[in-house]
Amino acid sequence: MKRVALVFFATSFLVAAAVTAAQGQSSGITGFVSNGTTHKPAANDEVILLRLDQGMQEEARTKTNAKGEFHFDVSDVNLPRLVRVHHGDVNYHEPLPPGTRSVQVTVYNSVAKVPDLQLLDQSEVYQATDTSLQVIEIFRLRNAAFPPVTQPTFEFYMPEGATPRLAQGLSGSGMPTKTAAVPLKEKNRYAFNFPIRPGMTQFELVYTLPYSGRVSMERKFTMAPKQFYVVTADGIQFSAPQGSGFQEAAQWPIDATVTGINKHVTASPGKEIAFELSGKGLLPEQQEPASAGGQSAQSGPPQPQPREGPGGGLGVPNERPDPLHNGQWLFLGVLTLFLGAGAVYIYVASPPAAAAALATTHGSPVLNRPAMLLEAMKEEIFQLETDRMQGKISAEEYATAKAALDKTLQRAVQRQSPAK
Repeated sequence: MKRVALVFFATSFLVAAAVTAAQGQSSGITGFVSNGTTHKPAANDEVILLRLDQGMQEEARTKTNAKGEFHFDVSDVNLPRLVRVHHGDVNYHEPLPPGTRSVQVTVYNSVAKVPDLQLLDQSEVYQATDTSLQVIEIFRLRNAAFPPVTQPTFEFYMPEGATPRLAQGLSGSGMPTKTAAVPLKEKNRYAFNFPIRPGMTQFELVYTLPYSGRVSMERKFTMAPKQFYVVTADGIQFSAPQGSGFQEAAQWPIDATVTGINKHVTASPGKEIAFELSGKGLLPEQQEPASAGGQSAQSGPPQPQPREGPGGGLGVPNERPDPLHNGQWLFLGVLTLFLGAGAVYIYVASPPAAAAALATTHGSPVLNRPAMLLEAMKEEIFQLETDRMQGKISAEEYATAKAALDKTLQRAVQRQSPAK
C-alpha cells in the first residue's frame, strides 16, 4: 500500500507539474524573428523584453534559436510591453499591446550606404520672435533597396549657429523614437544614429537660431531632396533669388490641414540653396477636426490655451536646455506643436482624415500606427520621472506634464485593451 501510495503521489506530482508548466507556457510570450534580407530565420539575435507600465524597464532577455524563435515566461500578458531585437548594429522594436501572446519581428542586414535611398522631401517650418528663429525640420526618406537592407545613420547639415533642441525618428509603422543630432568632423554636419529601414523613414528635428528680424539662409544638402519646402508663419516674409525655382505651394504634403502658414517649394534644389526671411510671427494653434457627433476628436492630451504675446500659439522650443524633458512629443499624424507655460509641449495627434492621407503618401504607409501611441507615452513618462528625480524640471512643470500624460495614457490603454 505504501508503494502504491508513493507511486500515486509521484504520478500526481508529475501531472501537476506538467499542467503548471503548460499553464506557464500558455501565459508567456512567444516570438519569431525573420531576416528580411535573406528570407531566413534570424538565429542567435539578442531579444530584450521591455515592460512599459512603470517606465521603460527591462523585464527579461534571451536569444533566438536556430529557427529564429524565442520565448519569455511572464505572469501577466495584460501589461503593455515592447520587444527589442538587436541584429547586427541595429535595434528593431515591436510593440506588444496588452493581451498579446505572440509576436513576429522582421530584421534586415545593414550596409553603410543604401544605393536606392531617396529623400522624397525636406521641409523647414519657421516661426520667429524678436530674438529667436525657431525651426522644425522634417526629412522623409524611402528605402527601396533590393534585396532589402538597412542604413544605420542619416547625415545632414544644420545652419551656422543652430542649436538643436530635440529630434526623433519614425520608421514605417514603428513607434517614434527619440534620437540626437550628433555632430561630425565637418562643420555644421550632423548625423541621426537611427536606422533607415526598408520602406519609409521620417526624421523630425527642432532647433533655434539667433535672429534680429532678418536672416539670409544658405542651406546645404548631403542628399538633394526631390522637393524642398519652406513653411513660414504669417508675418514672416520669404524671398529667394531668381533662378532658385521657388514658387508658392498649393499644399504641404506633411499635413494639408495646417492653416495660418505660407508654403514655398522648389524641386531638386541640388547641393545648396539660398533664401531670405524677415519679420516675425508665431505658428497658430491648430484645431482638431470634429467627430461625427459634432464633438472635437480627442486624440492627445489637453491642449494649452493660447497666450498673449511671446509664447502663445503653435511653436517650438525656447531657451530651455532640453524641451523634450517636459513631456512633449513631435506629431504622429499631424504637426501640432504647442508652446505654453514657458516650455514647449509637443503633443501627439492623429486625426483620421490626416492619418489616412499620410498613410497613402507616395504609395507607402508612413504614419499608420495607432497601436504605437501607448509605447511612446510610456517612454515619455519614464523620462519625465527621471528628470524630476534629477531636478531638471520644476514641481509645477512636472505636475502639468504628468497630468496630461496620465489622462492620455488612460485613454490609450482603454483603446489598446482587447474587447470584452
